[in-house]
This record gives sequence, structure tokens and C-alpha cells, in this order.
Amino acid sequence: QAASSMCPVIALEPQPGERVLDMAAAPGGKTSYVAQLMKNSGTIVANDLKRDRLKSTVANLHRLGVQNAVVCAYNGKEFPKVMGNFDRVLLDAPCSGLGIIARDQSVKIQRTIKDIQKMGHLQRELLLAAIDSVNEKSKTGGVIVYSTCSVSVEENERVVEYALANRCVRLLPTGLDHGKPGFTRYQALRFHPSMSKTRRFYPHVHNMDGFYVAKFQKYAAGSPADAAAKEEEEKGTVVEEEDSDYDSDEKESTRRRRKRKEEAMRKKNAANAMAAVDGEVEEEAD
Repeated sequence: QAASSMCPVIALEPQPGERVLDMAAAPGGKTSYVAQLMKNSGTIVANDLKRDRLKSTVANLHRLGVQNAVVCAYNGKEFPKVMGNFDRVLLDAPCSGLGIIARDQSVKIQRTIKDIQKMGHLQRELLLAAIDSVNEKSKTGGVIVYSTCSVSVEENERVVEYALANRCVRLLPTGLDHGKPGFTRYQALRFHPSMSKTRRFYPHVHNMDGFYVAKFQKYAAGSPADAAAKEEEEKGTVVEEEDSDYDSDEKESTRRRRKRKEEAMRKKNAANAMAAVDGEVEEEAD
């Protein structure tokens, strides 16, 4: 594993005792580093779609003495249906590998534009699943780190922009003191200003594989549209409660007014009756 491959784990900042998911774990280099930072405590779920690749993951975890990891083979896109409520999720997504051309030039002839577009679609699905697997109410986490070994905008900024538009997440500084800021504009594309918090690594600049790292904080479940609808509903409930309180107060004041009128009428009738009795008494005396 290249030095740049460890940057996502540094950005993830796993804490001892947490529940962490490595959604695309094989061959286990990042998983073992997460276990080291967690001091072999808490729980790490190391998942990968291909069972054959998990053999090397299990071998590496045994070799390095990792005792807090559970290895499984599920489709990452369906993982929220399997389990969730993780404090942190690391998604080192499958990618075109354009960042490792310096040491594997066969990538140049093996990848086409369509391949990159297909990868971008898969990465969008995986990133949404990773976000859905995180517990936004976690006291210590609620963090998702997305990374690729590619330098293409289609697999990086455009995927992150899609997640910002479809899930209640915000970008956080990665905490990495090296790397170039992510693009906020590229040719005719314009991205969210916070995209500058993501980090790009280039072989000719940083002397390591080309890489991309983005760090998210999840602040609510569902999409921004769902959150806005829920907020509107809560506001409507508050207004209805205020209206009902107003109506009850108005009814109470009306009841009091009616009672005062009835009391005044009763006193007036009593006074009239007394006056009539006095008049009759005076006539009899005459």
C-alpha cells in the first residue's frame, strides 16, 4: 500500500471503543491501520463484495494481531439493510485507478471514458449507502470518509457534490496538512464552495500515488428535502398548538363575559323585584 492510501484513515480519526465500518476493505491495509488507531478496542466491520479478496484481508488481520474486526462479504450498495448505526464509515471506493498510472501504465490502455462514467455511478450508490450506515446521533462520530485512487473529477468532486445534494451531510476539513484543495470549479462545472476542504494528491507533486480524500459529517437522516419537509411539519404543529391555545383562551374569556352579564342581569332583576315590593307596601300604607 502506498503512503497516500493511509491518508483516508488519518482523516477518519477512529476512536477507541467505536463501531467502524470499512465498506470496501480488501486487502485489509486500511482496516489494520484503523484497528491500530483504535488500540484493538471497539468493533470494526471489514466488508468486501468479493469473497476471494477477503482471504488476503483475513490473513493480514491475523498476521498483524487484529482482534476487534469482523469480516463479511455483502454488496456495499445494500449494506444499510444488513446493519447500521456506525460511528464512522470508511469508503475507499472501487475506481478507475488513474492515480497509479506512474507505477502501472497499463491503466492507460485498460480504461475508457465509459468505464470512468460507470465507476462514477457505482461510487454514487456506494457513498449514499455509506452515509445511510452512519448514526447521525453518535456522540463521538457521525463521520464518513470517501476516497479513491483516481484524479478524475467524474469520480471525485462530482460524486461528492451528488452526496451533498441527496443526503444531509456537510464537508469537514480532512485534517491532512498536505495535498491540494479539491476543485470548486472545473471547466464548465461549478461545485459547492466547501469542496475546497477535500484533498487531492498528485504523484508529481507529493511523491505518492494520485489520491482523493473527502470527509463528511452527517447531521440528519434522509435527504435535505425530507429534512425540510419534517421541519415544515414541526413548524405547522407548533402553529396549530398556538392557535388551539388562542382558541381556548378566547372561549374562556367569552365564558367569563357571559357569566358577568348573567350575574348583572340577576342583580338587576332582584333590584327591580325589591323596588316593586316596596311600591306595593307604600300603596297599602296609604
